[in-house]
Amino acid sequence: MIKKYQIVSLLVVFALHAHGQTGEERRRQYLRESLLINQPADHRHPISRRVTVLDSTWMDWQKRTGELPPDFEQMPSYPFLPEPLVFEKDGRKHQIKTSSEWEQRRSWIKEQYQYWVSGMRPPAPAHFKVKILDERREGSTKIQMIELSFAPGYQAKMTFELMIPAGKGPFPVYLTPWTHRNWAQLALRRGYVACVYAGADGKDDTQAYQSLYPGYDFTALMRRAWGASRVIDYLVTRKEINPKQIAITGHSRNGKQALWAGAFDDRIAAVVASSCGTGGITPFRMSDPQYVNQTLDDIASNAAHWFHPRLRFFFGREDKLPVDQNLLVALMAPRHILFQYSTVEQQLNPWVNEQTYHSARKVFTLMGVENNIALSARMGEHAVAARDVEKCIDFLDASFKRNNISWTTSLNFDYDFEKWATDHAAEKQAALSMEPVYYKSYEDPGKRKEQDDKIKERIDWLLGKEPSGVKPAVVAPTDPSRIDWIDRITGRPVVKNTKTEHIGPYTAIGDHLPATIYYPTDAAGNKKTGLNGKIPVVIYLHEYAYAHGFAHGYSPERQGNSRLFQSLTDKGFAVMAIDLFGFGTRMEEAQHFYSRYPEWSKMGKMVSDTRACIDALESFENIDKDRIFLLGNTLGGQVALFTAAKDNRVAGLVTVAAFSPLRTSDSRYESIRTLSHSHGLLPKLGWFADKPANSILDYPELISSIAPRPLLVFAPVLDRYSNIPAVKENLSTAKKAYEMHGQAGNLQTEYPVDINRISESFYDRITTFFNNIPARRNSN
Repeated sequence: MIKKYQIVSLLVVFALHAHGQTGEERRRQYLRESLLINQPADHRHPISRRVTVLDSTWMDWQKRTGELPPDFEQMPSYPFLPEPLVFEKDGRKHQIKTSSEWEQRRSWIKEQYQYWVSGMRPPAPAHFKVKILDERREGSTKIQMIELSFAPGYQAKMTFELMIPAGKGPFPVYLTPWTHRNWAQLALRRGYVACVYAGADGKDDTQAYQSLYPGYDFTALMRRAWGASRVIDYLVTRKEINPKQIAITGHSRNGKQALWAGAFDDRIAAVVASSCGTGGITPFRMSDPQYVNQTLDDIASNAAHWFHPRLRFFFGREDKLPVDQNLLVALMAPRHILFQYSTVEQQLNPWVNEQTYHSARKVFTLMGVENNIALSARMGEHAVAARDVEKCIDFLDASFKRNNISWTTSLNFDYDFEKWATDHAAEKQAALSMEPVYYKSYEDPGKRKEQDDKIKERIDWLLGKEPSGVKPAVVAPTDPSRIDWIDRITGRPVVKNTKTEHIGPYTAIGDHLPATIYYPTDAAGNKKTGLNGKIPVVIYLHEYAYAHGFAHGYSPERQGNSRLFQSLTDKGFAVMAIDLFGFGTRMEEAQHFYSRYPEWSKMGKMVSDTRACIDALESFENIDKDRIFLLGNTLGGQVALFTAAKDNRVAGLVTVAAFSPLRTSDSRYESIRTLSHSHGLLPKLGWFADKPANSILDYPELISSIAPRPLLVFAPVLDRYSNIPAVKENLSTAKKAYEMHGQAGNLQTEYPVDINRISESFYDRITTFFNNIPARRNSN
């Protein structure tokens, strides 16, 4: 049996020689890589069913069909969301400007979505039979239990409960799966015909369609969506029904199928998609480890029957997927759709959801109905309360013009690069005139200092002008009862054999910044110190985890940070963690940032906060002030690099999947626009987005400001955000800065065959690296 490390070694060779392979060889390589990085086990959740009629698992399907991944090298890359109003023809991009062009685009989206994601759905049956199973009255409400039978041979069934209010009608319809009967009851009170259909885990008539329609490979969610359309076939024949006011709703997996139903059935006038996450309103491109929501491999193995098996080939290569959820949402235009979700749910990312909203809204705007797409973010956990359902019905009432309740969409993320650029237009020409710095190894001390000063000036310029401020008078642990209430929803890492201290709110770090410190303990439960009586500490800086900051981290069980922190505390390190500015408990804190601080940057604020953490640690008696380290993951890696460049008290640092070079930024590796346009971290970089080669500095220059302090860079070779050859070239140049100090071994690199995540196989390497850094005193 070939061991996993042997497979990894082989894949390194394959990955490095991919461009010399034939299409068939590349596809087989992609399969090997896919098997390595994907979650291997199917049916990890009790709800999981067979992938197809013939196959229990994804691996069964792959072995039976022999299907290989597509030739990704020949497919275009869309690192951001695919543009709904752009289509490609003859290798050129064309802007959609007319409704007829959009109709062609719609057809293409539906075709592609069925091939890659949902499986092909059958045409609507030409005939169906109706059987009233039960009819009764409850007060003034008429209730009917109905069964439809349709092709083939009238063996396919669909059962639904119809609740018709008193009154003349015709009434709007509130259609929802069996699970949500309580929701339907609220809609009934509001004057809707409530219809609950058997397309849910608790009662699912659509499961039989898998064998009844062997010529179609539609998955469970698409079968249920298609089943909802069969209910509509009947509803439009009833005189009590207003056929122009049919709404479908659903929560979680049922929210996904509601969206799919609305996208493929134009008779549905409105969709409410509640907390439906990945495969719902959350695009697959932004369902990966750096966004700490539900990843493609996780959801496809938890519930393998929801999606077509070939979708799983795209895990780690989501940018190659021809379609995504923003395009599916756009199919609703000009009809009505509402996204509802909690901003702090474990499996969601609110920033990502707003990207879907902005992208799909372009189509609604083209049609002159930009307000027909709406968003309702709430607080709380995954489950919804009556107040949430009532608000959704308000949206339906507003959509159907049933009352005078107005609807307003409020966004949590207000940054817009174009607005920032307009506000700073007077600075642009001077910025573009700045001389770029390219690191060179000068023997002359004067030239070295001149270069170092220029690099520091450009780092400061990028980070922006930090406003005047002061340090806190007292920094100290606080009673756990005083921690932010949002912490109690998101949770925090659970680390065994540690003592946890919460800093703040009345004795917080920096500018009212809360933090959590996990101290290793001995058998008696006391803080465990080293031979010098002190404890080394690692400041952990997290990913783009907008929903919950450092609470979870990546892993299939969403316990990645608990395991990572455990690996560090078990080796005697304390771990300090904060929610970065704009993330988790600090999401709202970052609103209106560039109006409040027009000369600063969000990255500058994050660096300031991290340095404040170092200030605080230096004030704690039991902390080893000579051994304060940084560990940064994706976004956190960027923060770590800038912080270390600014602050010599950082004794060493590790970054994982932190960067792709700025000067090689292109349409596949959008390193500049990610920082400037998407997340608003370094907006000044945006002025160089069209001419990235002119960027005033790049990572060799940044890293040269860290040298000779120890730096370990993990650059996973399957990280789709990183141009790995360019990363290697950058690090080769940066190595020269370490050589100038006679410390070439202090810049270390790892190129694992993995994606943008801290895998457990990295843990030992990280702790060993920190352990091997000798104590030294650095003054700023």
